[in-house]
Amino acid sequence: MELMDLAIQQASLAQPIETAFSVGCLLINGSHIISTGYSRELPGNQHAAQCAITKSKTSSQAHLVAGATLYTTMEPCSARLSGNTPCSTHIINAGIKKVVIGVKEPSTFSNCQGVVRLREAGIDVVHLKVLEEDCLRPNIHLLR
Repeated sequence: MELMDLAIQQASLAQPIETAFSVGCLLINGSHIISTGYSRELPGNQHAAQCAITKSKTSSQAHLVAGATLYTTMEPCSARLSGNTPCSTHIINAGIKKVVIGVKEPSTFSNCQGVVRLREAGIDVVHLKVLEEDCLRPNIHLLR
């Protein structure tokens, strides 16, 4: 729960916009925090998981990414309207072995199949349903 709380803190750093969710993410291996990310943190309209994975490549702990666990406040995307690579693809390509989500992506913008794609790739996905309300809070303006 503590690690998801850190991901929620990351989501709160994202500038709210009307066309996308604010998501936070944390990439860890064991007790080592490799990197963090939040929606739109980096140029190019990058999502939270993409930001964390991009930042991990320059981290002194980049060697820990393969086999790592990703905590994300919202289900990783399976398609991007912008043409960017979906977060689920970034996760699969990075060799991440486990993804912990706070909430499935609401159908506001798409019919997300991120969890399905990850599981099909052999990635363990855990849904912490008890934190759904907290994970949705940074997006309350989109869910009214």
